[in-house]
Amino acid sequence: MEIAMSPFKQLQSVLTDYTESGSAAKLLILKECSLSTLSSAKTLSAYHDNLLFLLSHADNSSVLELAKAEMQRLTDTINQKVTIRQQLTGSGIASTSTQGAYSISLIEWLLAEFPGCISLHSFDSGGVHPREVLRHVLPEAEFELLADEKLNQLKWLEKASGTKNKSSMLQWLVSSFGEMSAGPYLKDQLFESLKLFIEINAPKGYKAGATLEQFSRSYGSLNPTNYFFHKDGVLKKFNEPEVINRKLPAEKKLSDAEKKKIIAASRIALCLLNRETDPVTYSEELNIRYYELERGLSIALFSIDSERRQPLESYIGFMMFKNGYPMSYGGAWLFGKRSLIGINIFEAFRGGESAMVFAQLLRCYHMAFGADYFEVEPYQFGKDNPEGIQSGAFWFYFRFGFRPCDKVLCDLALAEHKKITGTKGYRSSPETLKQFTKSNLFVDLEGNTTMPLNPSSLSRYVTHSINLNYKGNREAALQESIRRLKKEKIITGKENKMGLRKLALFIALCFAVEKMLARDKVILGKVIHAKGTSEFEYTRLLNDFPLQKYIRAEVKQFLL
Repeated sequence: MEIAMSPFKQLQSVLTDYTESGSAAKLLILKECSLSTLSSAKTLSAYHDNLLFLLSHADNSSVLELAKAEMQRLTDTINQKVTIRQQLTGSGIASTSTQGAYSISLIEWLLAEFPGCISLHSFDSGGVHPREVLRHVLPEAEFELLADEKLNQLKWLEKASGTKNKSSMLQWLVSSFGEMSAGPYLKDQLFESLKLFIEINAPKGYKAGATLEQFSRSYGSLNPTNYFFHKDGVLKKFNEPEVINRKLPAEKKLSDAEKKKIIAASRIALCLLNRETDPVTYSEELNIRYYELERGLSIALFSIDSERRQPLESYIGFMMFKNGYPMSYGGAWLFGKRSLIGINIFEAFRGGESAMVFAQLLRCYHMAFGADYFEVEPYQFGKDNPEGIQSGAFWFYFRFGFRPCDKVLCDLALAEHKKITGTKGYRSSPETLKQFTKSNLFVDLEGNTTMPLNPSSLSRYVTHSINLNYKGNREAALQESIRRLKKEKIITGKENKMGLRKLALFIALCFAVEKMLARDKVILGKVIHAKGTSEFEYTRLLNDFPLQKYIRAEVKQFLL
């Protein structure tokens, strides 16, 4: 006797069917789901992600409203069933808790925005004991506390902080790090060495206006006023170059409150999945860019605060939203026209318009920052990533014109593609796909044959030059570089000191500053200043500077 498929499983089978009959079936099945009991964590979790997909990819208003009602019913069920709620710990679903290890900066933000909801959970046994890390913070008069080796991490923190409340204990620990006379990178490393885990319990609200539910994947939407309905289904085939080269709409002007809401939604979306990216965690809160694109997509672009920026590249991160829901994240490492790019799509949103999302991403970095040359690293299409091999992710990038940087592998890819197009049913073997992960992939949208400068290669030359000419004395090399830039009137002393410290060695050692035209020296001075002020302005100015024109002959020789 054949067992009837539950309506929850039936919904999965029609999720991406946008035909007239598919939309009708979807609505009918949703109604059947609404009459069915949500009795297990497994069913709840799968149904939740299907609802999340429908909330962001609805066929019409009827599907959208019923999906909203069902998400509310699902949340109510979790609130009523303690056992199921506990089983869903770490799912990011509304009203469930999350445990994870995060940077001290993100924890500081969480403590400030969600007081009473963040607490210390545990320590990994392999972590450094907090008494060792805090040895140079506590008063010398407390030598007995510092010498107590009998207490484990939690018990020692109870004694040191004077409280057993784990939220207060965490706040005390973070505050103690704030008293350290150390730079941010050292503090990060010391905090990370503790291998500390926190617990985040669904908050009752926070000062920027979020509700209990919005600290979740379930309700983490920006709630846009214009919703895009997928009346024509999900778009799988389109003219990729046309999308990538399409002019961007004007950047949306945001209030400070709107910017904070976007940053909060992005941090929460990553946090609930135990993830962080530097641009989102260390973003300059009031310096983000936001574009509303087509088909319900919008993108927020983040830059890192000046002290943590890369010295040459601009690490510009992104969060892509689908009808207001965070659905994809990643970033690009920009240097002139060159960009190393990475993208991740949240699992609940896969099966939608992944190709369109990637096309829009390339469009944004191409049109907003002038990047023409893009590279992706092997993990994105299969290295140490079985899912990437199984899905044939390499061919996803091939579709957009990406080819292996390695010529032998490039020839193999072209031959393999010929087999695919010429042999019905042919699929690349996993072994072949793994071969491709031995090389980065690249695409040059302008068809240039000259490879752009690689900042990693310039960094290796700086080390070589310092050892050769300054016997390894980094400070002497830096001061001599600054003097050289002053002599050539590239800097006047009014430039941002952070930008100067990050760029002086690269510019003075790698480029023929003595041969530069006066107008290029002016641009370069502005580039240095912008590195310490606005990363967005830095990328724009750097694109106006002819890097290849002034690279020193000895650098070219070193790079061969």
